[in-house]
Amino acid sequence: MHPLPPSSRQLLLRLLGYFRPYWRIFIGGILAMVLLAASEAGIPGLLKPLLDGTFVEKDPLYLKWAPVGLVALFLVRGLAQLGSNAAFAAISTRLMHTLREEMFNRLLVLPTAFYERTVSGNVISRFTYDVSQISHAGVQVFNALIKDSLTVVGLLAYVFWLDWQLSLFTFILMPTAALIAKYIGQRQRRLNRDLQQNFGDMTHVLEETTRGHKIIKIHGGQDYEASRFERIAKKIRHQQYKLAVAATLGVPAIEFVGAGIMATVIYIGTNRASEDQLTVGGFVAFFTALGLLFSPIKRLTKLTAPLQRGLAAAETVFALLDEVPEADTGTRSLERVTGQIRFEQARFRYPGADRDAIGPLDVEIQADRMTALVGASGSGKSTFVSLIPRLHELTAGRILIDGIDTREVRLASLRRHIALVDQQVILFNDSIANNIAYGTDADRERIRQAARDAGALEFIEALPRGFDTLIGENGVKLSGGQRQRLAIARALITDARILILDEATSALDTESERLVQQGLERLREGRTTLVIAHRLSTVQQADRILVFEQGQIVEDGTHESLMQRRGIYYRLNQAQLFSGTAPGDS
Repeated sequence: MHPLPPSSRQLLLRLLGYFRPYWRIFIGGILAMVLLAASEAGIPGLLKPLLDGTFVEKDPLYLKWAPVGLVALFLVRGLAQLGSNAAFAAISTRLMHTLREEMFNRLLVLPTAFYERTVSGNVISRFTYDVSQISHAGVQVFNALIKDSLTVVGLLAYVFWLDWQLSLFTFILMPTAALIAKYIGQRQRRLNRDLQQNFGDMTHVLEETTRGHKIIKIHGGQDYEASRFERIAKKIRHQQYKLAVAATLGVPAIEFVGAGIMATVIYIGTNRASEDQLTVGGFVAFFTALGLLFSPIKRLTKLTAPLQRGLAAAETVFALLDEVPEADTGTRSLERVTGQIRFEQARFRYPGADRDAIGPLDVEIQADRMTALVGASGSGKSTFVSLIPRLHELTAGRILIDGIDTREVRLASLRRHIALVDQQVILFNDSIANNIAYGTDADRERIRQAARDAGALEFIEALPRGFDTLIGENGVKLSGGQRQRLAIARALITDARILILDEATSALDTESERLVQQGLERLREGRTTLVIAHRLSTVQQADRILVFEQGQIVEDGTHESLMQRRGIYYRLNQAQLFSGTAPGDS
């Protein structure tokens, strides 16, 4: 059962919590708005003495100071407007920074399962579109809500002071505006939630198109990608159109009701007994104040659009912030380890799956040995090795390193002793040296040695800037084999006691593989090496081979003993020899 989405009140209260560190700036902005609202009511307040004192009574004092007062009033209004805008802009930019920083920090500690179920485009959209909507709503809503509410209160007080009887008509306007705002708000919240989802889908399509442009060109996928993008873009257009129409519904309704009220006021005000009538200045001031009253009420009605956009965006942002991070309940530290690994009744099942992906397994991986894992695609090899650094958490059983349960060890301490080269090479848009030394403070000599051991030194030194060469997004300027060797060098420089190579040589040609194998042979001393086998040569060098099938280890032995058994391992190798391909990945 999915939990109910948070209410608007809950979201608003949580957002207000982010304003707490900036309460001084917030109060400064509020004071500026109070001054601005007071000056709004001061305009009709200045008109009455101005008209009665200058044009009717010809008072020389009013004739002298009325223009000065008018200039001073608008000077105060300008300074107050500037102050309130600056204050809320400062809060807005800080809010965006805080939310993005919190989301990014949460991403860094989320479990692998989150990334397996989440579309990356939706995550990116939260950092760009959603946070901007929250910020925009925060500035626009709070600015208008406070300023216009104060303005309405000030103008209402003034018109009641001038003529309380005529002012009673304004009570027709308030419930009308509230009902309109409520109807529009409910519709816009739903539309904004759908709009944000579609913006995430659009970001995902753009990301895939950028990353896969070669495949699109070679396979002629331009029409397909164009239609996919057009379908999402059309949904966004329709939703934005509906939102725009919904946002404008309130204004003509308020104007129509307001026009009726003003017409009634004019009729009654000009037909009352002479002793009840306002002066010329008083009537103009009353009518002006009433006219000024409609503008903030219309703006308050229009606030539902940015408010609901902001609330819908806050819902998705807070959903990310509320994702449960990796369970890091361990209290122990691993110092120097030998690398002995033992699985005891270990089981793992993916969320929603109807059977275990791994186990139950009881197996011991000997320290300082190379153990190869082979099996058909989907047999569980990659899942098996991902359990050791706790990229996935066991469903049952336990894994011990040097006799210590990995769940008792802090994640950072555990992973410091494990190096992983995955079949999907990830490099960063940085220099070669920084990619190799990633996460360490290795000096240039250690970087060179790691590159040499991975068979990468020759091609690195052939580059114009050597180790300082920028490699582009995910190493786009390098070949597949070169990227793979950099990833291996990055794993080797950590000097971890446990080395996991998940199809690490899959992108290497024969010569590159020979160089890497030479480096790995030298580095086997003092390391526990787990290799998900890709090439027969890698398997033959292993001290031990584990054959996986449907999450179980079905064969265990050396290359020679397993070939003599003529079981699953034998058939996989025969298939590789005759087809020229690997047994498969998992």
